[in-house]
Amino acid sequence: MRTTTVHLEEVLAEVPAATLVQGDATREVSGITHDSRRVSPGDLFVAIPGANHDARGFVAQALERGAAAVVTEGPVELDGDAAVVRVPSARAALADLAVAVYRHPGEHMKMVGVTGTDGKTTTSHLIHAALEQAGMRTGRLTTVGMTTGGGNPPVYYGFTTPEAGELQRMLAQMVSDGCQAAVTEVSSHALQLDRVRGVPFSAAVFTNLTPEHLDFHGTMENYAKAKAHLFAMAAMRGPDSFGVVNADDQWWKLIASGGPETLYTYGLESKDLDLWAENLRVDADRSRFTMFTPWGRREMISAMPGKMNVMNWLAATATTVGLGGDLDAVVAAAEYATVEGRMQTVAAGQPFEVFVDFAHTPHALETVLRTLRAQTKGRLMVLFGHAGGRDSGNRRPMGRIAASIADVVMVTSDNPAHEDPAAISAEIVAGTREAESGTSDVRVVIDRGDALRELLADATPGDTVLLAGKGHEEYQALATGNIDWNDAREARTALAGLGWS
Repeated sequence: MRTTTVHLEEVLAEVPAATLVQGDATREVSGITHDSRRVSPGDLFVAIPGANHDARGFVAQALERGAAAVVTEGPVELDGDAAVVRVPSARAALADLAVAVYRHPGEHMKMVGVTGTDGKTTTSHLIHAALEQAGMRTGRLTTVGMTTGGGNPPVYYGFTTPEAGELQRMLAQMVSDGCQAAVTEVSSHALQLDRVRGVPFSAAVFTNLTPEHLDFHGTMENYAKAKAHLFAMAAMRGPDSFGVVNADDQWWKLIASGGPETLYTYGLESKDLDLWAENLRVDADRSRFTMFTPWGRREMISAMPGKMNVMNWLAATATTVGLGGDLDAVVAAAEYATVEGRMQTVAAGQPFEVFVDFAHTPHALETVLRTLRAQTKGRLMVLFGHAGGRDSGNRRPMGRIAASIADVVMVTSDNPAHEDPAAISAEIVAGTREAESGTSDVRVVIDRGDALRELLADATPGDTVLLAGKGHEEYQALATGNIDWNDAREARTALAGLGWS
């Protein structure tokens, strides 16, 4: 989708920090990007300084591809009539200029931002389903992909929250397709790196906070403060905005402290909250519970099993009703809403359960394993690894948790990228030895395909197999590059090879 063109002078008029230092201000602008490889004729190219290179080195490539103007922090000398815009911060300018180029799309929708360590994707999808059930066409931007609602299939783009230029373009597409609301997953990186700068959030949702991305944020407090910025942004939209927080999480008060005055709390550990649940009954393929809200009580049947998904539905309920939906729409959506790669069942007639889940942090892995432990009659078997180049401090805890809860632990690769997958596995295995009690059946098979096939071949009636860490992903990142991979697809193929189809 290309937006209706505007003139450069119109865009610059909305961004006082941007100064035209060379070129014609009347030229037309139709888009914006920070990636010189993705420049289309008429785009602004924003040269963002990176840790490993100076983006000004790609200005010539951007101009060759038809860039209308170059936006840069520092001086750049260009021949001819190329337009150059100087800004104090390229990242901030990318966001501010994108809002102007795409004509403020967030102001034409009810904008929902969902942040937290775990549960962002699922909660976003549940809100989306409930709002659509309530008759409100809703766009969705999550790790699983982007859709403009109304039954349109998602388009996968590979990030939790895209850079500001792509984000505003996608929001503009939603407006063009008639969306009344948009639900966006908002990562801490996106908040700290200005990717969502200028988005007028109507609702800010917080799921939980557990150790992750500390290689980037340094401390848990810094991590929490990054998340809290979403609530501060929602407060800026005005008195109609609101926040939704998991009050079972110790960080919720810090995160909500600068947020909107209207705040809905939810949780399972206290009835002294706005939303809570009781009478929880979990089956292999669904959860049943009684939900209490400020708007009434409802009996819920969720197509997504597990205690964590009860929590996700409480958050989704507060958000949906806060935006003008109703409880009946929530109840109806709960019966069918599922999320690819989140407690996803793989059924081929086999006499044991197979689940695929994105659980890639210690908290997420423990939550899913405890859910499955409670409903497993035979052995609980788990396969997982850890991504290379990030949060290495999570590896030993994940090993310890897995060995404490599961009967069989299969350690394998999970996007090792340029790290040695054997070294990553060794760190996880060291963690399994720290379990005070638990399984002694710990296996290491580096190749994820071989590991998956071995585990499924070993499963017997009544067992449960969890394939954790990759969820919806369609690739495996190796040192030699990405290869096609999807846990659910590979599991179906392996089960077919075992005679189940």
